[in-house]
Amino acid sequence: MEGIMDQRSKPSRSRRNERGLGRRTADTSPLQSVRDDERSHIARELHDDLGQLLATLRVDLNLLERQPALPRAAATQVHSMDQLLLSAISSLRRIASNLRPRALDDGSLYFALQAMCLDFARRNPLRCELDVLESELCFGDHFSTTVFRIVQESLTNVARHAKARRVRVAVRRNGASLRICVEDDGVGLTDEDLRKPHSLGLIGMRERVQGLQGEMSIRGQGGTRITIVLPLPEPHNEKAPRGAL
Repeated sequence: MEGIMDQRSKPSRSRRNERGLGRRTADTSPLQSVRDDERSHIARELHDDLGQLLATLRVDLNLLERQPALPRAAATQVHSMDQLLLSAISSLRRIASNLRPRALDDGSLYFALQAMCLDFARRNPLRCELDVLESELCFGDHFSTTVFRIVQESLTNVARHAKARRVRVAVRRNGASLRICVEDDGVGLTDEDLRKPHSLGLIGMRERVQGLQGEMSIRGQGGTRITIVLPLPEPHNEKAPRGAL
């Protein structure tokens, strides 16, 4: 983990490209909190409205399936419909969770990160290690959401492009700042990668970092290592956690 920030003292084409990413996001970071609020609203609507409708429909199907006069062929079809409905409910929960993890609404960045890394390892053929302490992750809503999204976008980049077998996520306090490090043992990032359209994932991360006056560095040799340092928020500058979905 040592020596990550030393890359700042070595100008390179990668560093110049990173500065380019920063210029492209300078005018968009104020919109990030608006996007997060909209995500929360959509997630809440999905859960409270559409989710409840699907759950009610499933109850009705189960009642129909128990009718003694129901022909066997119809019962088989109803059972098949119930399984499809169950899959739809599962997909809806996953989408709502990606938009706004319920653990964040309960005020727990620690459990939200744990759940995300477990789900990431389940869906991808690689090992995901998480280095966090629950006692260090007690923040308000805005800061917690920013940290969660940074880690989420980092893992998405790993899954799409790294061809890695292992990824390690460390989120630790360091004095008056929070240090986030996501590193993998994949193919690494080249200067060309930073100029491609998929660098939009990095742009989204940089938007969030700049919105909190933080710093972000990328090392693309021998795997990719993304390091972010965020100043810890003042208690009175943080919003209270929202209510659960």
